[in-house]
Amino acid sequence: MGSSLNVLAPVRYPSIFNSPRGSRHNIIRRRFIPMNYLSPKIEGVTLFPPTLNRIDLIHGFNRIPLNPKPFIIGFESHLPRGFGVERSSFFAFMRRQLLSERCRAIIPISEYAKRTFLAQHEGTPEHSDLASKLIVRMPSIIVPQELPVKEQLLQPLRLLFVGNHFARKGGCVALRLAQMALAARIPLEVEIISKLEVGRVSWTDPLDSDFFDPYRPLLDLPNVHYRGALPNRQVIEKVRSCHFVLLPTFGDSFGYSAIEALVNGTPVIATTQCALPEFIKDNENGIMLDLPLNEKGEWIYLNSPLRGSKIFHRIHAEEVNRLAEESLLRLEKILNDPQRFHAMCNNAHATAVKHFDSRIHDEFWDSLYEDAILKPVTAYASESI
Repeated sequence: MGSSLNVLAPVRYPSIFNSPRGSRHNIIRRRFIPMNYLSPKIEGVTLFPPTLNRIDLIHGFNRIPLNPKPFIIGFESHLPRGFGVERSSFFAFMRRQLLSERCRAIIPISEYAKRTFLAQHEGTPEHSDLASKLIVRMPSIIVPQELPVKEQLLQPLRLLFVGNHFARKGGCVALRLAQMALAARIPLEVEIISKLEVGRVSWTDPLDSDFFDPYRPLLDLPNVHYRGALPNRQVIEKVRSCHFVLLPTFGDSFGYSAIEALVNGTPVIATTQCALPEFIKDNENGIMLDLPLNEKGEWIYLNSPLRGSKIFHRIHAEEVNRLAEESLLRLEKILNDPQRFHAMCNNAHATAVKHFDSRIHDEFWDSLYEDAILKPVTAYASESI
């Protein structure tokens, strides 16, 4: 294509992973209007404020842009995002935007996202037309030229937990793991970067704040180092220097912290839910912990109506303890097998190069932008990188 296109895109963290890192086109990033601030029932759509630049195409993520321009849209789980309004006329309106000629391609960021989307629209007359617009594409990141050198000494094992939704991401597991290691005199330290948000802010946590009372004092354990929230640059420095990144999550559609770990040669301790098993392989580039899952690959207690009950408290606490115990058993073996650990580091970096290297993804996005303008995208075969 002869001239560069002007592509309007959001500035938010997930959209950076799901668009070109370096493009031959002009990527114009603007904040969109957060419709969810008006009502969570309308978070599935958004508007970009007027811009002086001539826009050829909008590249949305999760929220359907209503500006009168052609668009492509990436998503991580459900699309449209309309939880609790699936039978409303507004949801039907959102689905019509995806069916319209204005929508040139729909890009699930994982096979999990694709499964969720197809299940969401199963049995509707629009199912096949929506499916024909799907192109699976994993996120993108700039891969460092040199793999960071990990220390040969694994004592103490240094683990890093990153996540503002503390309990959902597995923060309670991280604290119990540290407590168990201390009691067993296993040389292990846990560093925590988090705003410690728990309860109603997420869709996995017990609703009673008293549930978290036994975990809060564990932040003061001698082998726990709590840092609060840090800028991404400082987080990446800690990712590069730790031995494992902890993501024993109860509900994470993809897990961008896992990508940032792998690209820096740091193995990941994660649960087998959603998209994580698509790129984290047990004992190769990380440690995978089993969760009871539904047919889509989600934790069976996700969005459970029991979240306010003592029954759910017991279920959640038992899962936390089980995941912590299993993590400790696996890490004890790593302590006695440093060669295995360093092989995992090399495999982590190789995984990032294979699946997430921006040099692969940039050409994909640039070509898709051009095709989207030249002709509507209506029949791409699904592909995965």
